Amino acid sequence: MDETITETSADAPRPPGSPGEAGPGDDGEPARPRRRWLLPALLTPLVVLIVLVIAWAVDTSSGGVARNVQLAGTDVGNLSEAELAAEVADLAEEFTEAPVEIVADGDTYATTADAIGLRIDEDRTVEGTLDVGHDTFALLRPFEWARSFLSEHDAPVAYQVNGDQVATATVELEGEDRVPATEPTVELVEGSFRVVPGKAGTGLDPAEVAAALPAAAAAVGEGDGPIRVELERGPIPPLGEDAAAEQAAAGAEALVSAPVEIQTSGGNRTISSEELRTWVVLTTAPDGTVAVDLDPAKVDPSLREHFDDIAGGPVDARFTVEGGKPVIIPEQAGKVCCGGDPAARIIDALRTGTRTVTLDLVDGAPAFTAAEAAKLGIVEEVGQPSVFGPTTMHACCESRVQNIHRIADLIRGQVIEPGETFSVNSHVGRRTVGNGFTEGGAIIDGRVGKGIGGGISQFATTFFNAALYAGLDFGEYQSHSLYISRYPRGHEATLSFPSPDLEIRNTTPYGVLVWPTYTDTSITVHLYSTRYVDVAVGEPSPSPAGNCTKWTTPRTRTYLDGRVERDSVFARYRPAEGINC
Repeated sequence: MDETITETSADAPRPPGSPGEAGPGDDGEPARPRRRWLLPALLTPLVVLIVLVIAWAVDTSSGGVARNVQLAGTDVGNLSEAELAAEVADLAEEFTEAPVEIVADGDTYATTADAIGLRIDEDRTVEGTLDVGHDTFALLRPFEWARSFLSEHDAPVAYQVNGDQVATATVELEGEDRVPATEPTVELVEGSFRVVPGKAGTGLDPAEVAAALPAAAAAVGEGDGPIRVELERGPIPPLGEDAAAEQAAAGAEALVSAPVEIQTSGGNRTISSEELRTWVVLTTAPDGTVAVDLDPAKVDPSLREHFDDIAGGPVDARFTVEGGKPVIIPEQAGKVCCGGDPAARIIDALRTGTRTVTLDLVDGAPAFTAAEAAKLGIVEEVGQPSVFGPTTMHACCESRVQNIHRIADLIRGQVIEPGETFSVNSHVGRRTVGNGFTEGGAIIDGRVGKGIGGGISQFATTFFNAALYAGLDFGEYQSHSLYISRYPRGHEATLSFPSPDLEIRNTTPYGVLVWPTYTDTSITVHLYSTRYVDVAVGEPSPSPAGNCTKWTTPRTRTYLDGRVERDSVFARYRPAEGINC
């Protein structure tokens, strides 16, 4: 068979798959074109990210506050922690003067942040500011850092509240608008304890005020307005329950059912069960428990009075009259009963069943000093001594004269201080034989009779007129129910116990010294003070008062500053014994 041979040029292209020619691929797949742009496209974002991370790391490596952070309107970005702390301290100092308003039911109470107990919490504020920009997910922090170049971040101000201070300030701010709760207590009724139930008050709840203050402060932010809290008043319940008070009162009876002997180096005194009862109080603890206690405000003066006659005790300054002029006798220091919280020591002894308590005498200052006496301005006699009033006359040697002298002795030296009212009955007490009085003539229920202390109404009339002409005022007073010719008609007074009483009010700026003197046939009531007013007493005029006649006596008071005041006193007389008005 013939073979045909075809020659091919070396330069001619070879068909695919020819020996010695590289084919499309070993696997027979067609070859793909090369993409040289892909690698740079992939590397660029990575480089940017790396650069961003490096820049963020460098910028934040020193710690401190992130960039563009605002704290209460102040740029604190990039401050170190120490610099931030100083900035917050200044902010906190300035905040103490921030105005605060508490509004309750239409009433507004103004104060300051410092006064009410609201303050910036410096540590938490610093910590919160440092966390801004650092509190996001760790991988996102570089991006948050980059965003900070374009926007600001506000750091929160943290506040703290002193609850005790808020409670005190709230009560003070409300003042009389606040009705405090009344705790259950005890009263003596015919010698036995009776519980007086507690009563709820009305006012703001300090806990609500404290809770509302931080949010109110945050709401104001960097503004200039006051921090304003609006709340409603509500009931304020007593701390103690009535049932607990009842139980405490039952226990009190056993404690004071017998006397207590007080022993001191200056002598011993027995405190009766009746007096112990007057010392008892119930106290309520913050947890609501009720306990029996003794009231120091009652115990201390009572003990001092019981031991006021011990040798070496203090002597108050006092007045005497020499040559018609008031003279001050200086005070003297001395020992008094008792030191070391006697109320607590006595109640502790009672709780253990002990009826004898040893107390210590201590150095005590007199209650009234010469310096205090001098300030009263008691320097001269007042009340027009030459005019009827200071002196009335009586027959010698009657039994009633003893009573007149006795009441004069009991009242001599008393000082009615400015603004005070002197009660004859409160000072002298019931007229009894044991108190130095005897039987004398008296008007009883509109009829002439006799009684212990009879005749002292002559002292009352004399004292009444001395005060009338001295320009003093009166509380309770009453004339005799039957007219007695030795007394001035229309301005006189009587006494009985417990009423009618004679009360003299000192409305002058000076003290008034009451200094009665007497003879066998007269009683005089001198009043010493500083001349402050001139008095003119007019003639009494009658007017009908049922079956009786009312006599009204006008008085004109002309004060040294030129003021003139007119008033009157009156007396009402029955026409005869046994006839009522």
